[in-house]
Formats: sequence, structure tokens, C-alpha cells
Amino acid sequence: MPGPIRVAVVDDHPSILAAVSAAIGASEGLLLVGTGRSLDEAIALAHDVDVLVCDVQLDGQADGLRALEMLRALPDPPAVLLISGYGHPSVVRTAVERGAAGYLDKTAEMDAIVDAIRTVAGGGTVFQAADLAASRDAPRRPSDRELEVIAAVVGGRTNAETAAALGVSEKTIETHLHRLFDRYGVLSRTELAVFALEQRWVGEGQGTPG
Repeated sequence: MPGPIRVAVVDDHPSILAAVSAAIGASEGLLLVGTGRSLDEAIALAHDVDVLVCDVQLDGQADGLRALEMLRALPDPPAVLLISGYGHPSVVRTAVERGAAGYLDKTAEMDAIVDAIRTVAGGGTVFQAADLAASRDAPRRPSDRELEVIAAVVGGRTNAETAAALGVSEKTIETHLHRLFDRYGVLSRTELAVFALEQRWVGEGQGTPG
């Protein structure tokens, strides 16, 4: 007889973490192995579970998406069920491209989250049809380094300041910006900043990837 589905939950909101953990603990056939609140804890917990339930945004960063990329290196990565307070199409697209097994809004009923855990543990996927449809036309999310450059632009840093902060040349920053301008059809740093805020790639007033 197969053992219980081993699950870990990572979320930096204590109330959400507690609610999801309690639902798992009360569900037959599920075993809560551990909880965490950061990217490092997510990666550590992923080594010993069948399903990792992870918030997209941890401590103001899109670390749930970064976790997907990092977990690809594991010989037997868990199924990752992302949860989020917003289902922006570009985030859903990145989640799909990086191998997430599912994506649910945090407003989902706990029973729906538990059902989703069972589904992804069995090799299935859990995405809302409307989210998938919208994600197909969404702009591709920038790389992590490009997000750092965009965050600096939103934060009002000059190219020289950004280059110093990232430990690269000013020419490298200019190259990143020109590529971003061409890719997203914008003509200036201001237009890039506005577009990035609209896409929820960075947090307004923070200048940090989100």
C-alpha cells in the first residue's frame, strides 16, 4: 500500500501558511513534512517531498518562480503547486514554462488546494483555463538579471549606478536596456518602467523584482 503524499508549504504570510498547513494536516492521505517562508527553505524542503506548495512571491521577490528554475537540477524534483494573490498572465506563462504542476489563487477554498495537491501528486496539472488562455498572449517575463536592471530603472538609478550595483560595465547595462526596448516595443526608460509596473514584474516604489 503506498504511503501518504508528502507535502511542504512555503509562504511568507503567516496566516496563509497556517491555513494551508492545517488543511493538509487534517486531510487523509497527506503528510505535512515541513513549512518555510523563504526561497532557501523551499529548496531545502523540496528534497524530501512529493509536492511543494509555494507562494509565487516571497519577501517581495518572485522567488516561487526562481524555485521552479532551481529545482530542475534535482534528480527527482517534486511537483510544484504555486499559489498567489494575483494571477497575472505573464506570471502564469512563466510558471508553465518553468514546469509548475499547478497555479491557484490564494482565495481558493482549502478543499480546492487539497484536491490540487492530490492531482499534481498523481502527475496531473491544475491551471484555470482562463489563466492559460490569457498567458499565451502575455509578454515573456525578463530573465532574473534583466529584472534587476528593470528594478533599477524603476528605482530611478542611472546606468552608472546600476552597473556599479550589479558589478558589470555601464556598456552591459546599456545593452540590456536596448534589448528590452526592442523586445517590448518601448522607446525610453520611462516607458520600460511603466510597462514593467503594469506587468507586475517589479513593485512600485520599491525598485525590486516582484
